[in-house]
Amino acid sequence: MRSMRMLLLAALVVGGLCLVDGPAVAGEGNARPGLERPALKHAAKARAVVFKGRAKPRSVVRLQARGPSYWKTVGKTRASKKGAFKIRVPYPETPSTYRVVSRGKVSQTRKVVPPVQPATPKPPAPSDACGVQPERAEGGYYSCTFRDDFDGTTLDRSRWMVQETSFSGMYGGSKGCYVDNDRTVRVDSGLLLLTSTILDEEFLCRSPYGSFTTNAEVSTVATRSQFVQTYGRFEARIKMPAEAGIPGSHSAFWLYPQDQAYGRWPGSGEVDIAEWFSGLPGNVYPSVHYAGENTALSSGYNCRMPTSSTEFHTYAVEWTPSIMRFYYDGQLCYSHSWTPTGLRAPQPFDQPFYIVLTQVWGLGWNTRTDAMPDTSTLVVDWVKAWQ
Repeated sequence: MRSMRMLLLAALVVGGLCLVDGPAVAGEGNARPGLERPALKHAAKARAVVFKGRAKPRSVVRLQARGPSYWKTVGKTRASKKGAFKIRVPYPETPSTYRVVSRGKVSQTRKVVPPVQPATPKPPAPSDACGVQPERAEGGYYSCTFRDDFDGTTLDRSRWMVQETSFSGMYGGSKGCYVDNDRTVRVDSGLLLLTSTILDEEFLCRSPYGSFTTNAEVSTVATRSQFVQTYGRFEARIKMPAEAGIPGSHSAFWLYPQDQAYGRWPGSGEVDIAEWFSGLPGNVYPSVHYAGENTALSSGYNCRMPTSSTEFHTYAVEWTPSIMRFYYDGQLCYSHSWTPTGLRAPQPFDQPFYIVLTQVWGLGWNTRTDAMPDTSTLVVDWVKAWQ
């Protein structure tokens, strides 16, 4: 009978231990220490968590934090004559679980979740002559070096030259003659309009390398010898020609070297920021051309722009000594680092390049068909450059 009473008493004691979830009563030998809900303290220079509770008077109390596989003591104190204790520890960096241990007895656990601190608002980007300055991927901001909003009534010839086959000998697309007239190059209502045209009658396209007859006029303007730059950001806001889905129109916003320092094309390089083909209008193509390029890698084939012919979009390249990054509507769509044959990067892209805007008739798979209208126009809202 006596042994039965002892077993019953032991069961009651054990059951009591399992149910305790609050402050222990000082002086109860078998009671585990009590741990109150922690208080989060905010101070000017430090933040802390304060744990309070009760344990057996004058007993040593250890605060422990749960680790991956064991409990680690992070603070220690001695309970007062009345059994009260307080332990202060720094904020945990991540949510953590704590307990206290005193005289071999363990308290209930308390979880501490640090409050989310509001992010420090980023100061607004500075502005200059080009407007809000773009942020460099490497840190800092670009500074404006060129801007044309085409706000006048004619092309600003102090910034742009018009390509003419009669002077350069160059022709565009399929026997397209570069001419400078009101049909090919026009500024109207704050927009630059570059137009390729099929005339009713053929004309003699004069060239220093041999004149030829054609009925195709095409257009290109460039900042050659007016504005050149090595490295930086180049951007334009453009609407491609309306003839999407009909082969025959070819448009481009690109950079070309002022001098052929490393030989004829492609040795001295070319950067196509945005190239568009009416026969495949869903994409706009960025490319980096140089000697020894792998064409499967040197062009971006996944820059989808399905509304390029119906809406204005921005097209930009950030050119550094080691990489070209292409952004369409502010989103990175392609990047390329070059390894030229016979040269060492950053060659050939370590020389001054100028800006080019082109509207011509297509070649090859994008040759003009009968369904293509007699005119096709590239519309440019503005062009900017930064360094």
